[in-house]
Amino acid sequence: MFDIIAAGEILIDLVQTGELSFSGTVGGAPCNALAQAAKLGSRTAFVGMVGDDSFGRACSKQLDQLQIDRTHLAVTDRADTTLAFVTLNENGERDFAFYRRPGADTLFTVKNIPFDQIAQSRVYLFGGVSLSRDPARAAIFYSLFKLSGAPVLKAFDPNLRPPLWEDLEEAKALGRKAMGLCDILKLSASEAVFFSGHKNPLDGARALQEEFSIPLVLVSMGEQGCCILLGGQSCHIDAIPAQAVDTTAAGDSFFGAFLHQILQNRFTGLSDLSPGQIEEAAQFAAAAASITVSRRGSIPALPSPDEVQAVLAGKR
Repeated sequence: MFDIIAAGEILIDLVQTGELSFSGTVGGAPCNALAQAAKLGSRTAFVGMVGDDSFGRACSKQLDQLQIDRTHLAVTDRADTTLAFVTLNENGERDFAFYRRPGADTLFTVKNIPFDQIAQSRVYLFGGVSLSRDPARAAIFYSLFKLSGAPVLKAFDPNLRPPLWEDLEEAKALGRKAMGLCDILKLSASEAVFFSGHKNPLDGARALQEEFSIPLVLVSMGEQGCCILLGGQSCHIDAIPAQAVDTTAAGDSFFGAFLHQILQNRFTGLSDLSPGQIEEAAQFAAAAASITVSRRGSIPALPSPDEVQAVLAGKR
């Protein structure tokens, strides 16, 4: 049995190092979050598709190095592995340009999804990028409906990337549809505003939680820390100060570390977890994210358990 199975995009992040110079790493939000959980010790598996090219082979090799099961990583000759060019400003904030017309990550279907294995895992992680194109979109939604009665926790990161959508109203509608099918929702402050229509991110997150009856909502707010919404209660976790070099995988590091940490507790449902256990997991995740932003790249920037514990020890 796996702790976490992620389905969605795996791609190559080409991060700017000079005016026309880029350094490539394997990325994609579900892959990054899964990689963080794997580095911390979770048993993980990835479901998706890459092209039959050197970039796809690099993705497969990266999963092997992280000991992430890739039995259900399919290979296609109908499209190339997706590329995401990431340019950074002086604060490490990102701008994305995608080469995905189409990309291999959009072409996986329901035939690629191991429903029985997911139903027996503890967390099923999926993201909004896969909702932007069929057949991946249809595969994700079908999997959520098929798994609706299974005890596996459905964890959703909308990961809004406007360049991937022809119509942002469609992005909003599909993201909101997915929120109605998840147990754990991870939002950025801007996503909370976008999907709710509220000007204040926390008001927006609360409105989404109430509208879709989502048990647990996390709002990551960069230097302002994060907010946890659980069962009508909320708490704030301060960010751990760090010199931001590259924020590419910060939110993914946070989400992957959070999921890993809550799984250290024995529970059958989120209601079995105490607010203290959720808060402890969020503090652990904040420490992981603080390390990630201080380094360049996506997966190479993700910390080990010892590194996270060292930050937490210093904080205390």
